Amino acid sequence: MVLLDKQKIAFITCVNDETECAECRYYLGRLHVPDRYAVDIISIREASSMTAGYNSAMRDSDAKYKVYMHQDVLVLKPDFLSEMLHLFEKYPDIGMFGV
Repeated sequence: MVLLDKQKIAFITCVNDETECAECRYYLGRLHVPDRYAVDIISIREASSMTAGYNSAMRDSDAKYKVYMHQDVLVLKPDFLSEMLHLFEKYPDIGMFGV
């Protein structure tokens, strides 16, 4: 069992197009990271399926917060992380949300 780090956010993508992955990572790198938080960007390559890749990364990551996204998703809002954390703090019964 992995002990979850409450101050860590992991972005998990399955990759089969390096150009799209690079653009996705570019925008993730522009996000404002709240104080005392760390961000991991996990890119899974050569997974047998998208769900297999996501499950593998989920088991291997100790981040409490995990954002599963396709490589062609671009997070444009710089305050996405602060807003996401605010939702989880305001509504502690929420286990996940989608965009």
